[in-house]
Amino acid sequence: MAKCLVVDDDRSMLEMLAQCVQELGYEPILAEDGDQAFMAFEQQHPALVISDIHMPNRNGLLLLKDIKACDPNMPVILITGWVHYKAALNMAPPRPEAFLEKPFSLDQLKQAVEGLHLKQSA
Repeated sequence: MAKCLVVDDDRSMLEMLAQCVQELGYEPILAEDGDQAFMAFEQQHPALVISDIHMPNRNGLLLLKDIKACDPNMPVILITGWVHYKAALNMAPPRPEAFLEKPFSLDQLKQAVEGLHLKQSA
């Protein structure tokens, strides 16, 4: 089963995201901040990353940059309730493959993941 790294500092959101990716056939790897996430990324080699932007230690934009520096083809979906995200995303690459603004529905997340057309074999 392919792994999906799920990152959010809000525990209830993290658990909801983990349940959603399980329903999509992924094994969730959970991290509550950007530093934990990057360590998990290096150790677990996920097929997909879903990360909040606004979080402690290493925000999602820095995490995106670090992940893409290691693997430019790694699909990343960023999520946030941060109102200034569009300005941040208009900056220089790297850019995420998809972006969801909180609040979003589970169907929207599923559509974003399915839209990536990823192989789910590990």
